[in-house]
Amino acid sequence: MRNNWVVGVVVLVYLALLNACQGDAYNAGESILSEEDRIKVKSDTFGVTSALDSCMAIVMTPDSFLLGECETHFGAIKADILTQLACPEGFTYPDKVAIAPGDTIQINPVVDSVCLYLYYNTWYGDGNSPLGINVYEMDRQTLLDNERYPSNLQVTDYCSLSESTRATSHSAIVVPSTPTDSAYSSETEKHIPAIRIKLSEEFAQRFFTIKDFSTQQAFNEQFNGLYICTDFGGSNVLYIKDIVMTVFYHFVMPRPSTKDSVIYDTKSFYVNEEVRQVNRYEYPNRQMILNKYSLVKDTNYIVSPANIYTQLSVRMDTIFNRIEEQLGNNSTLYSVYVNKADLRVDVLYSDSITGRPRDNWDKPATHMMLIKETSLEDFFSKNTMPSDSAAIVATLSASTDKSGNIAYSYTYDLSTFLTLQLREVNKVDELQFVLVPVSVTTNSSTGAITSIRQLQTISATRIRSAHNSVNPMDLEMIYCSFNRNH
Repeated sequence: MRNNWVVGVVVLVYLALLNACQGDAYNAGESILSEEDRIKVKSDTFGVTSALDSCMAIVMTPDSFLLGECETHFGAIKADILTQLACPEGFTYPDKVAIAPGDTIQINPVVDSVCLYLYYNTWYGDGNSPLGINVYEMDRQTLLDNERYPSNLQVTDYCSLSESTRATSHSAIVVPSTPTDSAYSSETEKHIPAIRIKLSEEFAQRFFTIKDFSTQQAFNEQFNGLYICTDFGGSNVLYIKDIVMTVFYHFVMPRPSTKDSVIYDTKSFYVNEEVRQVNRYEYPNRQMILNKYSLVKDTNYIVSPANIYTQLSVRMDTIFNRIEEQLGNNSTLYSVYVNKADLRVDVLYSDSITGRPRDNWDKPATHMMLIKETSLEDFFSKNTMPSDSAAIVATLSASTDKSGNIAYSYTYDLSTFLTLQLREVNKVDELQFVLVPVSVTTNSSTGAITSIRQLQTISATRIRSAHNSVNPMDLEMIYCSFNRNH
């Protein structure tokens, strides 16, 4: 990195001197340097190719969930949830009470009901359309701690969906715009809407028999988790922020000299980062949509969650051959550096493509990752952080074009990556990259990236393709060579 910086400074000084020189003065300055000593600087523009690619699944650790079914501009999406519940380690239902010093009496708590609460920030689609929610108990197996699950896993591997595993007596019909409950959030200082679903009496009785809360593993062996899905409505998808299941129970407190008291209590079981969750997505007409938009040559699309990506191909042999042609190939004498390699991805974004009020279907991702296709699977399954040699994260930026309009884009600096590729003994002829929408968490103090997830919200980023007839996507480069012995 230090050599790169030094070379960059040398190149900038050299370019400034070249621009300052005129006529004979320029020729005289150039003649002072021998061919061996001269720093050679060249600039070029290289084309890339682009095409749509289907994303069949993403691997993730969700911090929020989608639930529901809806038609979008890029096909229908159906989302459901499989999740464990966090064990309240060390908890016990009260079974004895003291009625006098050293004297206790046995009591028998009785379950009244069990309710599931789904807290949601907002929704996608029509908030006035009803949605039917069903809940099942996972009866076949639970989710494993050391496994990273894809978003298209098979529900029937975990839940038989039999009537005996159904945790609701009937579908809970809800309307997103009119929540049944809410909870105050100290973080946002607002009330968060919630859906309260009363689970069946049979489920409540069965769950109340669980008494071993010693460890999460012990709890999972008694209760695998919940499968939450929809079976009615196709007009909206909820953005679920939190999931809580609460047990309501009571017991009788004996009183020696007065009437016995009935004590009502609750115990909540949370879905949090301590347990495993999977947000499942299905796109029934994905291939039809992909075929349709593949015919649009001027525009490419990146659609989330886990739907359509854009693949970019760069001819490395063309770049290497051009560099060799411009700078020579005497690698024992000269060091070659790529000082600039900017790939600008122009975003097409307007207020209303559909002619109706914005429904966010075409809202571009705030962060877009450019990653080598061969690194894509491992990057998210192993929770890797981005590096210039495999993946680069760009933030959506805005500028003003010549007409005074706001223009949006992502810009990727591939100079480090290409310089490393120049050093490879066995160079590849072509490299494939993928544009992946991501959500980024940063350190509040340093601004450094602490985690990256594939984007889980419903959105689509439209970009100018590499084949755009007006302004095609390309790679702008400045590269140089200098005598390594001087």
